[in-house]
Amino acid sequence: MKLLAIVGTNAPFSYNRFLAQFIAKHYSDKADIEVKEIDQLTPFCRTEMADDSIKAWIEDIKSADGIVITIPEYDHTVPAALKSSLEWLGSHAGPNVMKMKPVAVLGASFGGQGSSRAQEDIREILLSPDMSANVLPGNEVLIGQAPAKFNKETGELTDNATIKQIDGLMDAFIKFVEQANK
Repeated sequence: MKLLAIVGTNAPFSYNRFLAQFIAKHYSDKADIEVKEIDQLTPFCRTEMADDSIKAWIEDIKSADGIVITIPEYDHTVPAALKSSLEWLGSHAGPNVMKMKPVAVLGASFGGQGSSRAQEDIREILLSPDMSANVLPGNEVLIGQAPAKFNKETGELTDNATIKQIDGLMDAFIKFVEQANK
């Protein structure tokens, strides 16, 4: 099973990058998980043709069995870079790029609500008619106060309660992907 762990920001430092890297490493015995950055993608413009970075992005998404998005929250919503990267996958890329593609969403933030608003927004985006992704229901992992849960120097997730929550999400997601791809 091939999964992409998408870092939902283009920021040079991100706890959500640490989170995607944790997922790729910690669950490597259950799936082939590649961390995918969005920082080099061309910003979306409906009137522009997809360049090579976008064509590769679309192919990576198409070839994945499932997608895990680690998302921060900027001003109570989805980071612009993530929204732009997803817009390339909607109607611009043609039908069926995201249609019924299994997706799990989780995120870390500095605040206490753990990117709850951004996660709600991205679920709406993923369920829109141009996307029609197959979003894992429930299984919300809201990692608030991220600096206290990660080692800033090594990027390691150090909070056992959070690891246990992610274990539950990933177990459910792997079963979800297997079922969706039957």
